[in-house]
Amino acid sequence: MVEGGARVGHAEHLGRSAPGGRGAAGGVVITWRLTELHKSFRIGRWPLRRIHRAVNGASLAIEAGERLGLVGPSGSGKSTLIRCGLGLIPIDRGSIQLFGEETARWSRGRWRRTRRRAQILFQDPRAMLHADVPIGALLADSAALHQPEAPPRRVAAAALEEVGLGDRFDALPHELSGGEQRRVGLARVMLARPQLLVADEPTSGLDAAVKASMVALLLERVGPSCSVVLVSHDLSTIAKVCDRVVVIDGGQVVERLVTSALETQGWRPSHPCTAALLEAAGWTPPERTGP
Repeated sequence: MVEGGARVGHAEHLGRSAPGGRGAAGGVVITWRLTELHKSFRIGRWPLRRIHRAVNGASLAIEAGERLGLVGPSGSGKSTLIRCGLGLIPIDRGSIQLFGEETARWSRGRWRRTRRRAQILFQDPRAMLHADVPIGALLADSAALHQPEAPPRRVAAAALEEVGLGDRFDALPHELSGGEQRRVGLARVMLARPQLLVADEPTSGLDAAVKASMVALLLERVGPSCSVVLVSHDLSTIAKVCDRVVVIDGGQVVERLVTSALETQGWRPSHPCTAALLEAAGWTPPERTGP
């Protein structure tokens, strides 16, 4: 079967259905839909300048309350795709729908207002930090915006406590390790209460022992109604918490999986990129039975 230009693996049919949200008429509510997105960059200087197609016709959609994994090797276009889809990078062509609205004519102000409901956790944790602002004060400002009914410093302190940084309220960003800075990012999105969360490599820089617990805490705090896209090259972490997985390679979606079907008898990945990611995650296909 082919869906959105990508081959859909046998897992799409054998796995459980994703717990998507339902509209008043019983139809599935799509939180975020990207259709045939294209984005190219000019690289280098004349006469060696070339065109790099970072996103090449990629499509995906996530339902309300769904957990979707976006996986692929480094340089496959994952980060560019999500930045295009959230209006951070202009697209060359394609369609973006967010919370049921077409975004083609949105102003920068409209995008900024909408990002209060659609949060991104950047791959570089420093992207949302300010060198001379203590992390507690930064989170308190965010709490005042997203939870105005509660004392902001108390909300910020509680969020830091949950991610294991309860004693670092007055610390400046440069006083934190990379892993600690990433935990601040986790705390920020947890207190923002988004309807859509896109987390780009959320566990990078964290110890293996705390990766699973941090992701579990993040998903618990954003709540079951929040649509979550987890972006990673680490399929082993993604498969444990996501309903579906979209595999991207060369700026294109090459396969779609339902994670519950990975151990289904007789299933095999249909694309070499998927097979390589599964092998790196330590997955081995089940033994075939019968002819």
